[in-house]
Amino acid sequence: MSNLTLIQLISEQTIQNLLPILHLKPKRLIHLVTPKTAARAEHLRHAAHSAGIDPSVEVINLSSMPAIPECFNAVRDCLEKLPPDQEAVINFTGGTKLMSIGAYAVAMQRKIPSFYVDTQNACFMDGGTSSKMGEILTDDWSFTPLRNQLRVDTLAVANGVARVTSGKAWKPLLPLARLLFENRGDEESIHAAFHGPHGLFPAGREPRTPADWLPFFEKHIQMPGQIAALAAAAGFLRRISDTDYALPDASRKELDFLIHNRVANYTERYFAAIAPVQHAVAFLTGGWWEVIVMDALEKSGQMRDLRWSVQVGDRTGADVEEDVVALDGVEILYINCKRGGAKARLLPLLEEVRARAASLGGTFNRRFLAIYNPPSGKVDANLRQRARELGIKIITRLDVYKPGIFNR
Repeated sequence: MSNLTLIQLISEQTIQNLLPILHLKPKRLIHLVTPKTAARAEHLRHAAHSAGIDPSVEVINLSSMPAIPECFNAVRDCLEKLPPDQEAVINFTGGTKLMSIGAYAVAMQRKIPSFYVDTQNACFMDGGTSSKMGEILTDDWSFTPLRNQLRVDTLAVANGVARVTSGKAWKPLLPLARLLFENRGDEESIHAAFHGPHGLFPAGREPRTPADWLPFFEKHIQMPGQIAALAAAAGFLRRISDTDYALPDASRKELDFLIHNRVANYTERYFAAIAPVQHAVAFLTGGWWEVIVMDALEKSGQMRDLRWSVQVGDRTGADVEEDVVALDGVEILYINCKRGGAKARLLPLLEEVRARAASLGGTFNRRFLAIYNPPSGKVDANLRQRARELGIKIITRLDVYKPGIFNR
């Protein structure tokens, strides 16, 4: 309906407010907020815009703990001020219980179409206050029509995230990732060549200055031929001979310039110069595992909008890179991938996984920790127990391709 006004009660969890916007595409939104939920109204406006919907928005500020009469009167006043050509519909799902009762009571009194968003059963429910509700939602009350409208970034923006990128292309890197996944001995030798005691960067310690970086471009790296060839084709290595490879050196000229010249934006240029080298090393020493997880996730056929290596920006402007995100119905699916190993500190990571998944999807998220080399013994038992407590499922190299591994 082109002249639809959607009246909503705003909660801290916004999925029940976002889905009606995507489905009904109202011309006008009226959001009733408390001081605690006021910011969410703005997040919803940005989310609607990201989905290609641009309604006018009016925000009605209520008290901190609205009683039934306050909400009843606020919704009634909104209805009385509507232009004659506007059709109103009330979503009484959000807000507090007393707010919902107040909004529903107005719908009953004025015979205004109303509905409830049932996220558990993935459908809209008619409030039974007007026969017109059937006309507005047509004959499909499920969330199925929303499948192509709801995206990772739309849901994240509704939860207050400033931006989420579309991620990087992972399929071109799958042949290389598969070789590393299927040849564990080769993978371990490559990891040791970079991060072992006698490796290029022992324990992950990298050079700190442009001058310190330059000698590393001359150091030869030994690794299996087929893996090395694919790594070179992907730009992660530079071929020197049939058997010898070295780090990619496209940034060598820039680093040399920074050694001999004073520039105002030194830090920015320095990190931009070493970023390709860091990315290459990171992929060959564990980042490839993220591509395997992406492949397994796609093969499961259960998720939509799969994204690898996405940049997530917060309100202060800083970006965080997330390994794997996708949509499972109306929930964010979040997977943190780690190579693991004997010295990996995985237990403290679990709280971070929970927090970062919630920042993207609110309470509507599913979270995983994917570990290529899982711990053993008591360390493994403690990790799994804590993961269960936090609602995090652990996936390892032994079960990543098992049918149903991404099921609830």
